[in-house]
Amino acid sequence: MKIWKKYYCEVIRMIDKSLIGKISEPVYVEIEKGSIRKFARAIGDDNPVYHEESAARAKGYPSLLAPLTFPTTFRDVEPEWYTKIDKSKLLHGEQEYDYFRRFYAGERLKCIEKVVDVYEKEGKNGKLTFLVRDKEGYDETDQLVFKERQTLVIRG
Repeated sequence: MKIWKKYYCEVIRMIDKSLIGKISEPVYVEIEKGSIRKFARAIGDDNPVYHEESAARAKGYPSLLAPLTFPTTFRDVEPEWYTKIDKSKLLHGEQEYDYFRRFYAGERLKCIEKVVDVYEKEGKNGKLTFLVRDKEGYDETDQLVFKERQTLVIRG
């Protein structure tokens, strides 16, 4: 019981307001054709610009177009605070994207995450901690390509 208590306290400390403003090290992501096709199949989108190079080029794209929610696959490195969250208490609250331009297979994006807010609310079954984080993706010329905002909910 003591070990669990120590771990629980460490997890709670990691999701307090002191996380606001924490910025991750850049993570570089190669956008691959196979990954785009696999993701499009997984979400049930049969738009040819996600599957066929010739269809993408016919629409004026340089290669396969990445679906709008494709950045959800960019999970190569998790920030330290995220690794300390008890995943059995973690819920996906919401997620939204802003695009400055679409991106394609063959590109390399630099992604940076930042914790922008941490707050608590009392729910029917106890305390809920909300953690809001932003991810930004930049192309090789350091131009902003997309912003993602995700809200995580931690129960207990």
